[in-house]
Amino acid sequence: MIQYVFFLLGISGFIVFYAVLAHLSARMGEGLRLPGYYRIYYIAILVLALAVFYGWYHTGEKGSDDVLIILLTIGNLLAIAASHKYWWWLKEELWMKKNKGEGSNE
Repeated sequence: MIQYVFFLLGISGFIVFYAVLAHLSARMGEGLRLPGYYRIYYIAILVLALAVFYGWYHTGEKGSDDVLIILLTIGNLLAIAASHKYWWWLKEELWMKKNKGEGSNE
């Protein structure tokens, strides 16, 4: 039982994080006039919720761990795909600032 509680807490953390990212991405998408890629976060949240319910009803059954890992992987890959659409520009901004900082020290 304690394993399921920790499992539920871990997945809940991802669900809350993805919900926050979905809200921020929706707001940023409105400002930048981007398509509604933020909806992918909601699909990822749904897949993670399915993983929680699957984990609850199939704990300890043979082969249940494989299905659970697949659900968790799909949910997280969907969130990474949505993050790539909205937040990839941060990499460029941080990289440019880092390079400018290194050049000024010379």
